Amino acid sequence: MKLSIFAFAFMGTLAMGQTSLPWGQALSVPLLAAQSGNAMFYVSSYSWSGTHTDYDMARQAADAYIAAHPGTPTYLVLNPAVNQTCDAVALPSISLGNGQSSTVSIIGYGLNVSSIMKRAGCAIRAATFSHNDSPGRPVVNAWFQGFSVNANHLDLAACEMYGMSASTFFDISCGNAAPGADHEMEVGNHDANSAGLMHNINFFNMKTFDSVGVGKGAVLTPVWNNGSLTGVTVSNPGTKKYTQQYVRGQIVGPDLSTCASVPTLTPTVSNLSSANFANLPVVNYGLVTGAQITNPGNCSSTARLYILIQDGVPATYGMKFSYLTSSHAWNLEATGSTIYGEAWMAGSAYNTIMGEHPYTNQTVQIAEYGSADKHYGAFFDSPGLYGAAIYGPSGAFTNSVFSWDSTSYNAASGYYLGAATYSGWTVQNSQCTNSTSNFVSITTAQGPIAGSGSTPAGLTLRDIEDCDGSVALDWETQVVAQ
Repeated sequence: MKLSIFAFAFMGTLAMGQTSLPWGQALSVPLLAAQSGNAMFYVSSYSWSGTHTDYDMARQAADAYIAAHPGTPTYLVLNPAVNQTCDAVALPSISLGNGQSSTVSIIGYGLNVSSIMKRAGCAIRAATFSHNDSPGRPVVNAWFQGFSVNANHLDLAACEMYGMSASTFFDISCGNAAPGADHEMEVGNHDANSAGLMHNINFFNMKTFDSVGVGKGAVLTPVWNNGSLTGVTVSNPGTKKYTQQYVRGQIVGPDLSTCASVPTLTPTVSNLSSANFANLPVVNYGLVTGAQITNPGNCSSTARLYILIQDGVPATYGMKFSYLTSSHAWNLEATGSTIYGEAWMAGSAYNTIMGEHPYTNQTVQIAEYGSADKHYGAFFDSPGLYGAAIYGPSGAFTNSVFSWDSTSYNAASGYYLGAATYSGWTVQNSQCTNSTSNFVSITTAQGPIAGSGSTPAGLTLRDIEDCDGSVALDWETQVVAQ
C-alpha cells in the first residue's frame, strides 16, 4: 500500500464552486497531487481483505489518516471502473478544533466511468454512500466529483448526505435503491436536527436512476358508466415493453376534484419476455393489453380524466431535499421511475435551482414548509400527473418548458396549487414545445383555473401558455394575502 502526501493550495477555489475543472473528468487529481500537503489515497493501491473490498480498505486508510491529521485535506481516488463496497461505511466527521469539521473527499473519472456499487451478499445499509449528521459542527470544503453510486437494489438508498456546509457535489449519480425505497438520494436531514442541516452547497449535474427499463407509448382510454370506471379501450399497447411486476396505472386529470371515490386499476401485459437484473426476481416484459378495475370509483365529471401508465422499480422520491438552505443546483436530472423526481421538503429555503430536468411522468414537489426557492428554466419532459405540485408558501418558477414526446402523454396539469397559504409565489413565462387539448395549465384542489379565473391569494401568475397552442394566458394582478 502506498500513501502520497501533497499540498492543498488549490482546494480553496474548488470548495468555492469554481468551474475550472473539465466536466466529469478526474483531471483534478493531478492538479491536487501536484500540491504538497494533501493526502491522496488511491483505491488501485489497495487489495481486498476478507469481505472488505479494495475500496473499503482504501476508505479505512483515508478515514484513519484524516482522524489523525484533521487539518490535512484528504482525497480518495476511485478506479475508472466499478468500485465495489461491502462495508458501505459512512464518511467520517472530524473536528478541526475551530467550530468546523472535515471529511474524506472522493473523486472519480466521471459518472459513466467510475462507480461505487454495493456488493451482493453484504449487510444491508441505510445508504451505499453517505455522510451522517455532524454532532459537533458541519463539515466544510468537502468535494465529491465524477462517479455514480449504485445501491444494486440492496441498500435502502443510494446516497444520503447530512451535516455539511460550503461543499460541492459535481457530476454525481445515485440510483438502484431497493424496491419500495423512500428515495434514491436524500440531502439534508428530515427532522430539523441541526447536526443534519445542509448550508451553502453547490450541486452540478446531479442525477438519479434505476437500471430496470421502463415501457413506453401505451395508451388506455377509460370507459365510464354513470361516473364509474367499467373498463378500458387499448388504443396503443405500447412502443416499448412494460414490466409485468412494476407496471401501474393511475387515473389523472383535472376532473379528479369531482370524484367522491377515485377509480383505481392495474394494467395487464401479454406477449411476455424476460430479463435478469441484479438482486431482483426475473423481470417479465410485455405489451399492455388491458386493465383490471380494482375500484370503479364515483366521479360526477369524467370528461377530463385520463389513464397515466407508469413503470419501473418504484421508489417514492428520486431527489429529496430537506433542511437545505442558501444552496445552488445546476442540471438536476431525475431519470428513474419514482413518483416524485424531486421533492423540496420541510426546511428547504432560499435555494436557487437552474435547468432541472425531471423525466417522464415525474413531478417536482414543493412541500408545505419549503419556501423561497427559485426554480429557473425547468424542463418538464412528458410530465404525468403534474409538472410541479406546489404546497410551500413562497418561491418561483420562471421560464419553465413543458414537452411531450408523443400525443400519448396527457398531462393533468402544469402546476398543481395545493391547499397552502401563499405569501409570495410567482409562476411566470411557462411555455410548451407542442400541444395537446388535454393539458390544463393551472389546477387547484377545487379544479382547473381558466384564464379569467381568480388565483389563490399571495400568488402571481404571468404569461402561462395553454399547451393547446392557441393562447397565452396572462394573470397580471397579484392578490395580496389577507
